[in-house]
Order: sequence, then C-alpha cells, then structure tokens
Amino acid sequence: MSKLLAVSALVLALFALPASGLAAPPEGSGLPLAVSPPALVFEKTTVGNQAPGKEVDLFNEGEEEAAIDKIAIEGEDAAAFNLNSNVCGAIFQNNHCGLWFTFMADSVGEKQATVVITFKNGRPAESFAISGTAVEPQLTFSPSSYDFGLQRVYEMRNTYLQLTNSGEASVQVNHFEMLGGSGSFWTDNNGNGCQGYSLQPGESCNFEVDFNPQDAISYAAELRTIANGYSFTAALSGQGGRAIIDATPNPVDFGATTVGAISGVQEITITNSGNIPAGFFIGIVAGGDSASFQLLSENCTGTELMPSSSCTARVRFRPQDAGPKVADMAFFGDNDGGAMVGLKGEGVAPAVTLAPLSFDFGPQAAGEKSAARDFVVRNDGTTPLQLDGAAIVGADLDQFALAGDGCTGETLVPGAECLVRVRFAPDSAGAKAAKLRIGGGDGAFVAALTGSGEDALARADGYRDGAFGHPGPPPPRPWRQARHRRFVRGESISVGKLARPHRVKVRAGISAR
Repeated sequence: MSKLLAVSALVLALFALPASGLAAPPEGSGLPLAVSPPALVFEKTTVGNQAPGKEVDLFNEGEEEAAIDKIAIEGEDAAAFNLNSNVCGAIFQNNHCGLWFTFMADSVGEKQATVVITFKNGRPAESFAISGTAVEPQLTFSPSSYDFGLQRVYEMRNTYLQLTNSGEASVQVNHFEMLGGSGSFWTDNNGNGCQGYSLQPGESCNFEVDFNPQDAISYAAELRTIANGYSFTAALSGQGGRAIIDATPNPVDFGATTVGAISGVQEITITNSGNIPAGFFIGIVAGGDSASFQLLSENCTGTELMPSSSCTARVRFRPQDAGPKVADMAFFGDNDGGAMVGLKGEGVAPAVTLAPLSFDFGPQAAGEKSAARDFVVRNDGTTPLQLDGAAIVGADLDQFALAGDGCTGETLVPGAECLVRVRFAPDSAGAKAAKLRIGGGDGAFVAALTGSGEDALARADGYRDGAFGHPGPPPPRPWRQARHRRFVRGESISVGKLARPHRVKVRAGISAR
C-alpha cells in the first residue's frame, strides 16, 4: 500500500510540473475526428473528365464540440481536387458531418493532395490524404475507314459505324465533325446514337454515316469526334458515278428534201462515256415537227449501256410541207437526263414539169389500141424528187392503159427525167376522158387524156365514103398494082418506098405477091 501511494504522488507531481517539463493538453482538447474513409481515393478518370464525386464522413468522438475553422486542400496537385459541399461548421459530440469531393485532372498521371482541417479554440489541425489517377481517353472507330465505292450522283447511300471506349476510364462523347468531302458526307443528327453518351470502358455506340456525291469525282473525308481535348478519326471515301451520254452527230442535219420525199437514213451513235451504266426504257421522236422525222430502228432501249459502250439509232426525214423542220430524238431512262439528239431539215416544195399536160388520142375503133403516147416527167427543182407511182384515174380509167412506166419508184435528181407511155383502147363508141396521175413529193402531177371510140363498121364506111372527116380509101400502091400484072420471064420491077429499089426477078409459073 505504501508503494501505491508513492506512485500516485509521483504522477501528481509530474502533472504539476511547469512547461519546461511535459506540456499539459491545451484548453478544449478532445479526441481526434474520425475520418471515413481515412484516405480518399478516386476511380480512374480521363483527362479533363470529372470523376464521380465521393463523400468523406467526419465523426466527433470527443467530449467537446469540434468547431471547424477552415478545410483546405493542399499539395502540388491540389488543383485537381475540389470540395463541393461543406456544411461542417461545428460538429457536436457523437455527431457526423459529410464533406463532398470531386476530382478532375488536366494532365495524365496520379494526383495526390492533403485535406487539412483547422479548428477554433486552439484545437490541433487534422488531415487526411486524397488521390486520383487521370488517363488519356481512348476511342476506336470500327471500321477505322470505310469506302462507299461507286455511287450514282445525287443518290444517297448510308452505313453504320461503331464507336468503342477502348481505354481505362469512362469517356464523354461530345460531338462529331466532318473534315473535307465537299459536303458529300455527314452523320445523322451529328452522330445521334453516340453524341452526349458517357461510354464506360469496353462500351460501344452506333451511328449512321451518309454519302451523297454531287459530281462524278473521287471524294475523301475524315470523321472526327473530340473527347476532353483528344480527337479520334475515321477515314471515309467514295466515288461519284454518272452516266455521261454523248450522241454523234448531234444535231443531225438532213439538209433539203422535197416535200413528201424520203431522205437518206442517218445513223446516230450514242455512247456512254461515264463511269456507271445507263439504261433507257423508251426512245421517241418528239417536239416541234416530229411528224417529219421517223425513228426507223434502235438498239438502245431495254439494254444496259455500260461505260465506254455504244448503241445506234437510225432516223430518216420526210417533210410534210415546205419550210425548216426541227424535232428531237429522245431516249428516256434511269440516267442523268437520258439522251437528247436534235433533228433538223428543210422541206422544199417540188418543182416538176409533166409534158404534155393533156393529149387527145382522137377517134379509135372500139376494141383496138392506139399507138402509145409518151409523157415526160422532169425534176426542175434543186432537191431529189421521189416518185411513188403512175396510174390512170378518172371516169373512163379503163379506156386508157399504161404501155410503159419508167417513173414509179424512181428518184429524180435535179434536171433528170423519166417517161410514162399511155395507149387509148376504147371498148365502146363515144367520147372518153381520164387522167394520167404521177405521184411524187407528197403530191401528184396530172395530165388530161381524151379520145373517141368508134364502131368498127361505121369506121369502115367512113373511110370508104370519106365520112367522119376522112378522105376515103387511099389510092392503090404500085406494088399492089404489080401483083395483078403478068410479067415476062426475066423481067425486073421496083417495089417499096426505099431509095434503093429492090430488084425482083420473075420465074416462069410464079407471080410476085
């Protein structure tokens, strides 16, 4: 017991020592605040991206109120941390108070700092560690490049790209932009499907990319997204396609052609000099004087005209009337504008002479044919004249007949002639009338035909009596008189009208007839 008393006296003596010995606790001292967690560690975050906030709990385990004067973040990396919420002015005994911190670094690496809490009333300051790590954002496009290939001009094609967070920390996708491409590439709603998303490591999003070329050229662009100051790109390319249709010749000039006549056939070659196929579904002659032109044949519609390939069309000109004529040969299809070929020509009125313009065959015994009469057609114009037929027309068309036709189907060049021959062959007595019609130049040239049919007996009497204006029967000819003579053997006579008479020797017993 005496020893215990001695120790107690010693302890009391030590507490009674002055400051030069063991210092007494300051006024208002108490147990330190309990900090939870004792050291604050943030998750990895990308540079420039704020990590999710974290809370630190302060618990006053002491017997007195902990009156906080200031809370400060100190150290070289203090700027990377921020105290967002502080309502801990005074913490009563056995009470809690929360501090809310955030972390956002502007450079890569581990960041460390110290949170220092100072108190009023001389209570010792307290502190705890705070740290976090910043990494570069990593975004990957898949595919990293995309070629749209050959695409028809002004027609859109789309595809989908994927954007993946291939880094260690979440990444906020801010926006997309297109570099180059002359406005022929774009993303739907500026990357809708990805923009504004916070991608966790390994997470992906998809978005649409469109290509609509404006010309038949090659295009290249770069799709870029920016995350926290870091940019990530994907290469885009494509080729504008167009069928370029050329026609040779264009325009097609048929020159001057007689009205109604048919020109020579012109062959038009249509070539695709573009880089994609062309297709035509109809070919027509349209507009203006289309009735004066005719598309005879073509091998362009219904088939695919590949690049560097050609097709042909055959056209001719037949003017309906005089004057300049224009129209278009048009092929319509799925290409840019199809093919349009100008057609032109000049219709020239025919200048023709038909001689004679009338002829009277006079009287002709019924049932007999007259001698043939020539009718001449001459082209007096400056363009070829196509003749399409000769015919007898009119009331008595069966009383006359063509004895020869050198005009039908002929084409007379300027100054050329052709011949048609006509006979009169009445089958009964009376006046007869008809016309010779020769067609050409979409018109007709006509000569009047007349004649009179006579009864055979009346005709014979008329010759005998000198009727009908005839002088009567002709006098006997010398050779007819000779046939009724008796000739002496060896005698010669002259017969016929020839300048050099024929000598006939008479043999006994034979008379010359």
